[in-house]
Amino acid sequence: MAHLQEERIQGESREKKDTGSLLSREEVEKLQSFDEGGSGYFYQMLDYLLEIIQTGIEEGRFTEEQAYEDMEIGLWYAYACLNIDTYECYYRAARWLADSEKHAGGCGTWYYRYSVALTYCGRLEEAFRYAEQGTKEEPDYPWIWLQAGKLRSHFQDREGALKAVEQGLSLVPDDYEFQTLREEILKGASLEEMEYHWIDPSFDSKLQAGLDENADSKLQAISCIAVDPAGLAAFREIFHPEELEREDSPYCSFHYPIRGREVELIFRMNKAGLSKLKPEWLKQQKERLDGGGWLVQSAQGKPGVLETVFFGLDLSVNLIYRLTGEDGYFQMWLNEDGEPVGTGAISYENGEEDGQETMAECYEPEEMDAVQKHIETYFGEFKSIWHELVSPDIHVDICLIPPAWDRDHYTLVTMGMGAHRMAVPEELADQKLERAELAIALPSDWKLDETSLQDENWYWPLRLLKVLARLPKNTGSWLGWGHTIENGEAFAFNTELCGALLIRPQDVREGGEACILPDGSIVNFYQVIPLYQDEMEYKQAYGAEELLEKMKDISFVVHPARMDALAEAEDIASRPTGFPWGN
Repeated sequence: MAHLQEERIQGESREKKDTGSLLSREEVEKLQSFDEGGSGYFYQMLDYLLEIIQTGIEEGRFTEEQAYEDMEIGLWYAYACLNIDTYECYYRAARWLADSEKHAGGCGTWYYRYSVALTYCGRLEEAFRYAEQGTKEEPDYPWIWLQAGKLRSHFQDREGALKAVEQGLSLVPDDYEFQTLREEILKGASLEEMEYHWIDPSFDSKLQAGLDENADSKLQAISCIAVDPAGLAAFREIFHPEELEREDSPYCSFHYPIRGREVELIFRMNKAGLSKLKPEWLKQQKERLDGGGWLVQSAQGKPGVLETVFFGLDLSVNLIYRLTGEDGYFQMWLNEDGEPVGTGAISYENGEEDGQETMAECYEPEEMDAVQKHIETYFGEFKSIWHELVSPDIHVDICLIPPAWDRDHYTLVTMGMGAHRMAVPEELADQKLERAELAIALPSDWKLDETSLQDENWYWPLRLLKVLARLPKNTGSWLGWGHTIENGEAFAFNTELCGALLIRPQDVREGGEACILPDGSIVNFYQVIPLYQDEMEYKQAYGAEELLEKMKDISFVVHPARMDALAEAEDIASRPTGFPWGN
């Protein structure tokens, strides 16, 4: 759901002015299409904006510096980031908007968004200054008064805060957020309490009643606004860090001694967020560090020594190990009990040259974050991940997306296959097909509990995903749209399906077929469609499009006993159907 009140009138302020933006009208309309009012596809919006920038730079239409300084690009970038509503995205928005400040004169929207971003980065005095300047630059822009009112109240100007509310209500009479803000100013609420709201009254009521499933993530972002001195003092008493923040770094970090070895601890948050971590949890992490159990671990039989530990606002723990005597790293993820739930290699440079076994490939942390957010945006939020504990070549996890009101099926999506760059033919090199992930759909009554998955009749779709994910690396080949893969025999006793076809993702929003990584490379997503032997042969003889035409009345959701697409016409009516396919 949208985080910013202003989104109800997105773009209204700038339509009054000629911005001379690098964005075309068509590109702006596309960006606007991702916003659905009370909610939106903000990761998709961000991906599309970055694609515009990357393409523009590659085509020589503008430089990276010009893209950063373009105010309209900055406003859209911040719009997406602020609505994603995470500490890291607020930080990115603040960094980006700073470059376009010289063009911001008269634009209340720019001052509003920059002030909001600074607020969630804990830079409150700067946020206050820009909010006040925004009220002068464009006094008829209502939402800058909302921001000014909150910050005036925070800095003990109650009278000024109430005047800001009245100014806002004169511009948008009876607005819910201004009315709520007035009540909280009169009650003496803190800035963090003022931010714990949604703009829609019905959504906000659910949040205040403790019924919103996004409440924890919202609290995590809000925790980075203001430092709790007592909490920060408790942290210092536990870890005794010499210095917490590096210049221009979004995170708190310091070196911590463990049995004579210095390990870097990185808390992915600012001091404000750090000060909100519970002392009991912090003491537990310190005990685990001091106990030395984390110091030395192995992956694929290769020992490594702990070099870095990442702690998240969501209490996640990620351990980074340097291989002993070799160039390379591997990482380990821990659950809330401190037990490993997955491992994977970060890099391993000399394995093949030295004739040694190559470590499993996996995404860089920033890449993994982009892929995970892409899956959640386009395929659906996943409640669980099947982490791969042993990865001989590629670290392949599988995300489980449960049925929802708008989809009566499970969706399983790989997360890790794309870490490997496939051997795509030279003539296709410009199409960015080297990286891929796979999805498969299963009926809502498919058994996916741990006991059932010990039975191949239920497990085979997961096995198929893992086999296909590893095929390109193991064979030096590649997979893409229209490719078919033979299994050689039926996948399980309960089916005669024995092959697979890859097509574009099904039942996902436009754009779900490709994820743009931070470096501009693309991870392509494909739907896995299990096939019968004669369907395989038909595709090989006539092509994927012809086969898809034959299968147009068959659901992409897996049914082990579905009718053969090449069966006689009178048999077609009995097939499971319900989802039109796209090529």
